[in-house]
Amino acid sequence: YSLASTMGPMVAAAGALAPLSLASISAIMLCIAISFSQLSRVAPNAGSSYSWIRLAFGPYVGAYGGWLLLLSNFFATMATAIPAGIYTLDLLAPNHAQDPVWDAAVGALWIVASTVLLYVGVRPTAIVSLAALLLELVVLGASAIAALVVPHHVAVTGAAVNDAHALTFSFAGFLTAMTLGVWMSDGWEVSASASEEVSDGASASGRGGITGLLVTTAILLACMGAYLHLGTAGGFAANQADAMRYVADLLGGGVWRFVIVTTVLVSTSSTLWTTVLYLSRSVYAMGRDRTLPALLGRLDRRAEPLWALVAVGVLVTLCELATGFSPTAADALNDVLNASSVFLGLLFVFSAAAALKMRVGTFAPLTGLITLAAVLAATIALEPFTLKLYAAAGIGLGLPFALWRGRGAGKVAGEPPGHCEPTALAPP
Repeated sequence: YSLASTMGPMVAAAGALAPLSLASISAIMLCIAISFSQLSRVAPNAGSSYSWIRLAFGPYVGAYGGWLLLLSNFFATMATAIPAGIYTLDLLAPNHAQDPVWDAAVGALWIVASTVLLYVGVRPTAIVSLAALLLELVVLGASAIAALVVPHHVAVTGAAVNDAHALTFSFAGFLTAMTLGVWMSDGWEVSASASEEVSDGASASGRGGITGLLVTTAILLACMGAYLHLGTAGGFAANQADAMRYVADLLGGGVWRFVIVTTVLVSTSSTLWTTVLYLSRSVYAMGRDRTLPALLGRLDRRAEPLWALVAVGVLVTLCELATGFSPTAADALNDVLNASSVFLGLLFVFSAAAALKMRVGTFAPLTGLITLAAVLAATIALEPFTLKLYAAAGIGLGLPFALWRGRGAGKVAGEPPGHCEPTALAPP
């Protein structure tokens, strides 16, 4: 999924140096992942980033952190659902695959299905995700090897005639690719939001996050290198919304196209489940703290955060349908990817600051905070007006939200919030 949705925009921004931009941002994200691990050990909480920011800086700053979490993950869910619509239609109705209205409608159906499956239970969903992961690794390995086996001159000849062999390098483009890389390797932090629901959550969540980031980055870098050997920078830039379909076509189409597109869909479903899991658990924690309406912080008879899950499912589905008004599918995907990457990066910056404030670490949180903040600030400064507008609106609207919801939030306890609330998610 990450390759299908993000490799094209990253290559369009940084050209052949896209893998280097991913490696650079992943080194920064490792500092953030270490900070998450340290925070999970002292304060395991379903709210993860939001709860740590609130515990470190109080209800008002905590509410602002909650705003960034909600904003980044609403965009993230749409950034997942749009490719789900595109690749579903690539497989079943290719003539509609680049129609933003069709993509939005099919993506919305994916969100609804993922929300329902998640309500069935986290453990069954995790088992299905594991099976999906094994399929992904087999297909990625086979396609990467096939891409490398093709002699380079033959591979370039097989790419579209009008593809540029290289894109002009720019510092702004490299920074943009780094920011997009925040989203490309994202997902490792989801383990922190399940820290109240797993055995040995204090240490397991941290290990899961760090391991997930390192393994994911290694696989993505290997595949990007192989696919850039097969295709061209210009080719990936021209196929930003469906980069893996472009790879499949260069491998000869036919069986490759069916297998790769099907695997992208399987991977996308896993990504949707984990994003909705992260978002719904965070909304539940905010409801529990009264940062959001108290109803969202209640559990049903199955000890599931039903109302938080329903609220997330409904709102994200409506937002996904709204992407149908974009001029093209690629425009819709680029908009939500850029917005999600910026706001997610800001959330990580606040989380690193919380780690420093709570004195659970020094080098990793400080390094992650300074370097990631610098990358985000430079990206916003050098990007087109539209991204500046999105960033300004998102950052600015969080202030009245924080003042409004921070005032109504419950008092911040001295101990980890997840352990002092009677409605905390119970371990299995």
